[in-house]
Amino acid sequence: MGKNEMDKVNKAWLKGDINFYFRYKRKILEKMIEGSCLNVGCGDHLINNATNIDENATALPYKDNSYNTIILSDVIEHIEDWEKAVHEAIRVSNKKVILTVPAYKWLWSNYDKELGHYRRYHKKDIVNFLKKYPDLKYKVGYLFGPLLPLVWMRKFSSGKTPNLPKFVDKMFYGLSHIKLPFGSTLMIEIKK
Repeated sequence: MGKNEMDKVNKAWLKGDINFYFRYKRKILEKMIEGSCLNVGCGDHLINNATNIDENATALPYKDNSYNTIILSDVIEHIEDWEKAVHEAIRVSNKKVILTVPAYKWLWSNYDKELGHYRRYHKKDIVNFLKKYPDLKYKVGYLFGPLLPLVWMRKFSSGKTPNLPKFVDKMFYGLSHIKLPFGSTLMIEIKK
């Protein structure tokens, strides 16, 4: 299942509504934007007050320092040369780059394959890459910590995620607000 197919699944999940995962992430990302924003590889997951594009993330058609904020949310795990995509985002940004990626290689499952992922990430993967840019400052944290046991259990299933009743979706959205030092998603904020 590719990215566009996953967009359709996410819309169907709640009969047209956006599921808790994307609602919560969008809420956080929109608060983090500074100035002009380019949201790269967004599919149907649009960010308010941003230029939303589905361009090739490894060769962005913009000049250096064109946007204040660049967002690559759940994008680079779909790209074979993910480091090139992050480099491009850093090049085009003049303030910050925000990344979200699936956390923990040990969580790799059929679900990742269905989504078209090449990999999941450990925090050290991102930190080691960012050492190539000694002038940048960065923060790495986690999202969806309370849901980590469910993601782990999904590893042993067929990979198909069942449609969630709305009350479960609302419960998961509420749980998403709990900050823990671990989670199923890494969030990286890179500042120039």
